[in-house]
Amino acid sequence: MTKLGIILASARPNRVGDHVARWIRDAVPAGVDVDLIDLREVALPAFDGTSSPKQGLPKETDHSISWGARIEALDALVILTPQYNGSYPGALKNAIDFLYEEWSELPTLLVGYGWGSAGEVLPLLETLMTRLGADVVGSIGLGFREDLSVEGELFVAEEKTAALGQQLTALSQRVPANVG
Repeated sequence: MTKLGIILASARPNRVGDHVARWIRDAVPAGVDVDLIDLREVALPAFDGTSSPKQGLPKETDHSISWGARIEALDALVILTPQYNGSYPGALKNAIDFLYEEWSELPTLLVGYGWGSAGEVLPLLETLMTRLGADVVGSIGLGFREDLSVEGELFVAEEKTAALGQQLTALSQRVPANVG
């Protein structure tokens, strides 16, 4: 069975990301095991490694070891991020920076939400994940007013929901055949 991680990047108490995560989860094909990775619950400290993850040295702290194992266990990934001041939340950047090889070749779909349909954050996140070697298959942006309210009520058009389904299918097609 394919294991899909959905990283929920917002740690705010009044976030709308929970609603968007449900929208994504509802579109995941049957037979896929989903691990909802809530960065608010993961609560990684500011990066505290004594070496760069790119060096490939063993992880030294319990939190970096468990975080690396959780991502390494995935076959594919959706990163769900709000757009904060034109970029991604610090908690997401920190979580990404803890790891290196775990992102390599990991089929990844980016979903953003915010004003302007997350049009600023998605290209930045794609650049970052591509730099780390992730296999970014695409992105989908949801906009306040067009697709959801600032309180989290979703009214996403059928076309965008269908596009999400197509992207999730493309994501699953990138998972190596020997997985599952």
